[in-house]
Amino acid sequence: MPSTFNAHNAAAYEQAMGRWSRRLAPLLIGFVGVADGERILDFGCGTGSLTFALPRAANVASVTGIDFARPYVEHALAVNTDPRITL
Repeated sequence: MPSTFNAHNAAAYEQAMGRWSRRLAPLLIGFVGVADGERILDFGCGTGSLTFALPRAANVASVTGIDFARPYVEHALAVNTDPRITL
């Protein structure tokens, strides 16, 4: 299916959205809740702000982040250090 979605610059996304996403991620996790041992799918993970916050909130089994924008996923892959996270 074709798309007109334009996402080519992960650094620009981080500057515009990432700084806010990192602040909002713990609040969203607190609202939704996350428990030890859970396996989580982060659909539309962007550059990974929520993806990376989830294992800090609980001892989750795994987090899988997926996104339509390849540059965002490549950025998240480059900064990931947690073996429980798959992108």
